[in-house]
This record gives sequence, C-alpha cells and structure tokens, in this order.
Amino acid sequence: MLAVVCAVLFAALAVAMGVRHGSPLPGDGAAHAWALRYRPPVGQALARGITATGTGPWPYLIVMAAGLVAGRDTGERVRAVVYGLAVLVAGQLVRSGLMELFARARPNTADWAAHASGFAFPSGHTTTSALTAGFVCWAVTRHIRPGLARTTCVIAVCWAVAVGLSRVYLGVHWASDVLGGWLLAGAWLGLCWWGLGRWASGPAPAVRITGGGGSGRAVPVARPDGREGRCDGDGDGTGRGRAPRPPTASDRPPDSAPPPDSAPPSGP
Repeated sequence: MLAVVCAVLFAALAVAMGVRHGSPLPGDGAAHAWALRYRPPVGQALARGITATGTGPWPYLIVMAAGLVAGRDTGERVRAVVYGLAVLVAGQLVRSGLMELFARARPNTADWAAHASGFAFPSGHTTTSALTAGFVCWAVTRHIRPGLARTTCVIAVCWAVAVGLSRVYLGVHWASDVLGGWLLAGAWLGLCWWGLGRWASGPAPAVRITGGGGSGRAVPVARPDGREGRCDGDGDGTGRGRAPRPPTASDRPPDSAPPPDSAPPSGP
C-alpha cells in the first residue's frame, strides 16, 4: 500500500509539473520567497551542514551501520548490508533517470546559497536521505528494544525531513522537487520491502503425519513437484495412509434398524 499510494501521488505531481512545462507549482514561489527573506548567515551555515549529510559517502556509511545492526550473526549482517546498499544504489539510478526524463530547471542561480548541479525534479539529496532513513527504520525495528527503536526512527525521519527542507532553504530546489523526492523514496522503499517479504517467505514446506495411537505429528515431507503436501497417518506409527475400506455390518450401531432387504416378511 505504501508503494502504491506514493507512486500514485508522485505520478500526479509529475503530471501537474508536466502540464505547466516545469514552471513552479502553486506554493513553490511562496516557499522560495520565504527562504530568501529569512536566510541569515547562521541559518545558511546550518542548512549547508545538514544538506551535506544527504549526499556523498554519508548515506552509504549510515546504511552499512544500519545493516550491521539488523543482523544477529555475521551472515545476517552481511546480507543486510548488501541489501541496504542495493536498495540505495538502485534508488539513485531510478532517481537519476527520472531527473533526466523530466529535465526541470532549478530556481535562478542568483538565489542559490549552496552548490548544485543537474536538473531539479526530484531532489537528489531528498531522495537519498529518505531512502537511508527508511532503511534505518527497518533495521532498528528488527532486534532493538521498542523504545530505542522508536527513538531512532524519529531521529532518522527528522533528519531526512531536515535535509529536504534545507534544499528549499538554500534556494537550489523548488518545494515540489522535495515533495517528489519524498514520494519517490516512499514508493521505492515500499516496493523493495514487498519484494523482500516475498523472497523471505518462500514456498510453504510440505508435511507428513507420523505417530501412533491415533494421534499424528506433522513433519516436512518432500514431493516430486515441490508443492506442499500432507499424508494423513493411519495411527500405526508408519505415517503411511491406508485406502478406505467399504462399510460392513459391524460398523452400524447395535440399536440401528436392519436394512430394508433383511426385514422379516409381513402377513400370513
């Protein structure tokens, strides 16, 4: 559901931007004007520091650290790190392709308070930090106690939001570019989580019934076609089924009426 909702909203935003041929959407101009009006040197320095953590090696280092937390042993940690880096790198490739596809211009370079390159939609810093925060939330909720996991998730989400807002504050992105980055990250994370869940679940194991005395125990059993199977035990401890036998007269209750063809003749 997360992937579907975010993908639909991202598509709607992209269509609205395409209809306007990349020009600012409603609200973009107001957010940009506010950033230019309230941008003292201290605010600019703080925004530059925040935005720097959303690019370069920092997201990859954060993902690697989160992957180490996600596993219980060495094998799980290695798989989690590889999976996190794959999600981040693939998400970057998708975002780069979309930026080239939409080719939206950035705000006027005279308003920039930081270096920027490439097209504007969706924001690269925003997408990268949101993907990183999403993976961190997945990692810490696996084995860490709930209180600490919730605190870490809140910090990660707030960091990703701050990185996105810093891009608008520094004048290098429109607000809709940042919104598009958040929606793209949500859609990509939802898709990756769904794929991971499908891969991790795998096919259900087949079972057979063993035991004696009329009670059985389900244990895995292989079938030639690889599908789930079950063998109902017959209570003899072998686990082998027995073909049903036809009912006999001894199977009827003692007080049951005799069958019609065995009734005594009536009359003289």
